[in-house]
Amino acid sequence: MVFAIASFLHFLYPLSKKTVMGALLGSVNESVWEHIKVFAIAYIIWAMVTLLWSRPPLREFVWAKAVSVVALCLSITLFFYFYTGLTGKPILCVDLTASLVLTFLAHLLSYKITTSHTNRGRFFMTGVMILLLVFIMILCFTYYPPQIPLFKDPVTGTYGVPFTMEDTGAAVMDIIHLL
Repeated sequence: MVFAIASFLHFLYPLSKKTVMGALLGSVNESVWEHIKVFAIAYIIWAMVTLLWSRPPLREFVWAKAVSVVALCLSITLFFYFYTGLTGKPILCVDLTASLVLTFLAHLLSYKITTSHTNRGRFFMTGVMILLLVFIMILCFTYYPPQIPLFKDPVTGTYGVPFTMEDTGAAVMDIIHLL
């Protein structure tokens, strides 16, 4: 399900006619960051569905999801740069397979943490803060990405939302920026 949600989110920005919500939830370019972003959002969306559906122990679940979403983001990044360093270029079937496998491993990690018999619930607030940090990074780096390779679109050479295009939600982002 995470892979399916992430696949939809990958195309959300153009489908939404380049709205702010489309930019924040979807991929605005082909950078590594934007792919990490859609998988992190998809993972969190599926975690919320899981929480509502199965009602696991909340405190342990939040900590487990925080750890596993960070592990997912780091593993996608490390794997991508490792294999493209070896091959010299990205390979779509490798990217897709790695995304499926790494998402599965993140779920496995989350399950192990949630069901462990140690008192992981004491890390609940840390988990909340980690998830909040991930959310803030998504908000900020979509519109104001650091000028480093992780955020660079290899197709256009740009970073973040292309401001040269009309953005139907720019007024909302201007208000958020003033806050």
